[in-house]
Amino acid sequence: MEIRQIKSGDKKYSEFVEEYGSIEQSFEWGELQCSIPGRPRFYVFGAFEDGDLVGSILVIRQEMGFGKTWLWAPRGPVLKDDAAWPLLREACAGMGDLYLRVEPGSPVDGKVASETYMPEDTLIVDLEAEESAILAQMAQKGRYNIKVAEKAGVEIRRDCEMGEFYKILKETSARDGFAVHSKEFYEKIPATFYGAFFGGKLIAGIFVTYFGDMATYYFGASSNSHRDVMAPYLLQWQAMKDAKAAGMKKYDFLGIAPEGEVVHSLAGVTQFKTRFGGKRLKYPPARIIIFRPFWTFLVSCAKLFVRGLSLCRRKGPR
Repeated sequence: MEIRQIKSGDKKYSEFVEEYGSIEQSFEWGELQCSIPGRPRFYVFGAFEDGDLVGSILVIRQEMGFGKTWLWAPRGPVLKDDAAWPLLREACAGMGDLYLRVEPGSPVDGKVASETYMPEDTLIVDLEAEESAILAQMAQKGRYNIKVAEKAGVEIRRDCEMGEFYKILKETSARDGFAVHSKEFYEKIPATFYGAFFGGKLIAGIFVTYFGDMATYYFGASSNSHRDVMAPYLLQWQAMKDAKAAGMKKYDFLGIAPEGEVVHSLAGVTQFKTRFGGKRLKYPPARIIIFRPFWTFLVSCAKLFVRGLSLCRRKGPR
């Protein structure tokens, strides 16, 4: 088996990931992530057997201060042959970074990470069923809220000035307590945008990606006004119908709280998402493979010291 670095735009790699992987391992997603400050580059390694690609990993370099970096592989590696993983891991080890964090789509070895960037639990709706059957498997409240939005006259469009969406995204961020990227980041997302308008005004919006046979609801926001017209429900239903018409077989709600966990960062949106039905999917836990233990320990200690010093200065003298 031979390991080679793959250059952006390689058609064979794109076809391989589309068949066996997910959008987070695509060139487009790597380029999007590198538009975020502190993520300067991404790299792709492929494992080849008799000229055929049997495994790959896309890693995004992350700056961590003190001139050091680490690698992140969202939903990677992509493996047709499990024997490719040790070789891909070794290729990553030779890049000079302190460690590799993988948030895999299938089990791999390594130390279990204490936190994750990608949700470990998600919800998948089967789009191969008839529309009537998709509606029937939803919670009664989900179907009801779709009808509320339709009767209220909520209009769904695929066009919107990004500045308008960004305003309501910041409203949502302040309300629900999550961070947002720059406006330019959302303009670069390889996705379809859906906007919900009420009285001619944008009140909610979502981004939906298509990759392989999977449509994924990736980002969304809703205004603090006109929440009673239930626009997000009609947005999701229209996106699901369009994905089905486009030949997508599944619709991924991306992230929900683990079953039974009511105190979780995703607990609030989980109630909304589960009203659309679907089946829960749990990914393997995130793993960390440390390449340089001494420097990893040293930088971690330095960051803890700086954080502690900052907290002391914030509190001031007692």
